[in-house]
Amino acid sequence: MNDIATVLDLDPIAAYRRERTAAVLEVLCPGHTPAPGGEALPLNYALAHHRLEGAENAACRGDTTTLDWYRNTSEFALTRLVHPSHLGPRIVIAPNEDEMIHGPHSDTPYYVLGPDTTRAAEPLAAQTDDAFDRIGASGLGELVAAHATVICLTGRRRPDQTLRSFAITRLPATVFTDHTGDAAVLGRDLVHEAAHNWLNDALAALQVTIPDETYFSPWRGTKRPAYGFLHACFAFPLTVIYTLRILSGTSGTGHAVLADHVRQQRTHLAAAQYDFTRALKLVTDHGLRERLDIVFQHARAL
Repeated sequence: MNDIATVLDLDPIAAYRRERTAAVLEVLCPGHTPAPGGEALPLNYALAHHRLEGAENAACRGDTTTLDWYRNTSEFALTRLVHPSHLGPRIVIAPNEDEMIHGPHSDTPYYVLGPDTTRAAEPLAAQTDDAFDRIGASGLGELVAAHATVICLTGRRRPDQTLRSFAITRLPATVFTDHTGDAAVLGRDLVHEAAHNWLNDALAALQVTIPDETYFSPWRGTKRPAYGFLHACFAFPLTVIYTLRILSGTSGTGHAVLADHVRQQRTHLAAAQYDFTRALKLVTDHGLRERLDIVFQHARAL
């Protein structure tokens, strides 16, 4: 498994996602029969969870009209947001800050697709498509194709500002990220968050639970639970792999941002090596443990 794309091709994830999608749809619409093969499509996996989250939020508010929309109408209405890309059908949105949800399920405000959702403006959609092209050229297209099907652009930042990106377990295959206007930099952040979504699905599919131990995180400068530490030791190496594979085709400010990212990550990965080796023993599935180690060591060797 020396090829990174092969390392990320984990069959139990696909089976888990099919079963999970079918289970969510059964909760929303008991007895409903989805289109044949529909539960296997990455975008449908994401949309099922947006519908479930939206329905739960509506139910908690006592909003029966919106609840009914998520249960009976949203499956078809949300298709208006979809546009094709080289990585398959995507939804790209850019909600205003006041549309984000502040709730107990995420430390960061997040967004759920709903009846008032609109597509991102064309320039943002074009920037995202450009990022997809760069991701495809890096060899990580399958990762992002499966694990970043709904992309929520949360705001534009200057290249010298800290960019915020995140994913939450309740909305798999969804990525939230700021952007600078540079497609190559956006591609890095899509890879990073798709990696978190991949690992969440892998842990769930293989029924692996990470014990509550702590390790020093060079990325945070403090101790973190093993779960978050291992996530960082998987996602950041993949951003290094992506960046070094596409860096020669970048220029200007974007090139400088990405080159600096690689310099920083080399230092962080070296600092994390000892604790990573220890934390990896907590992953009880041998195959997953091997895959995480291959990605980490591959990035360190670059």
